[in-house]
Amino acid sequence: MNDNTVQSLEKLFYQKIMLYDDLLSCFKREREFLMNIDMENLWTISKEKEELGLRVKSIRQEIISISGLEADQEPFNVAYILDTIPYQKRPQFQRLHMAIIKLKDEIEALRKENINFIDDSLRFLDEMVAILTGNGQHKSIYNDKCRLDKSSHKMLLSREV
Repeated sequence: MNDNTVQSLEKLFYQKIMLYDDLLSCFKREREFLMNIDMENLWTISKEKEELGLRVKSIRQEIISISGLEADQEPFNVAYILDTIPYQKRPQFQRLHMAIIKLKDEIEALRKENINFIDDSLRFLDEMVAILTGNGQHKSIYNDKCRLDKSSHKMLLSREV
């Protein structure tokens, strides 16, 4: 692999890191908007996350085309890319790849937390609606661990997937 290709790949890896960092920031802001029930900003952040995801996919395609991987090869084979990079440059790319993995793990953790927050909020609201309409049981809503007990009635509310 020539020096220009290595530099291009390095630039793309840095761009990917910046995009994942922006995506992580989006998930943090999304959590704040969820807690404040700020629907307008939730729609905005949703569009921003979608746009960032498309840009990450675009960079991934550029990396695939520059490195000579087949476009339909799944999963994305970073080991192949590292094998084609000159030996003295590999540690730098390994650090970049590890930074990407770390960011992806943080994003996934925040994504799951946000989903759990939405689900817990909907369960709580559903239980309240059930109690107010007389369809629910009037037992304790919170258990001894300050968590919502699962409702015994059919859910009225659900999150959109």
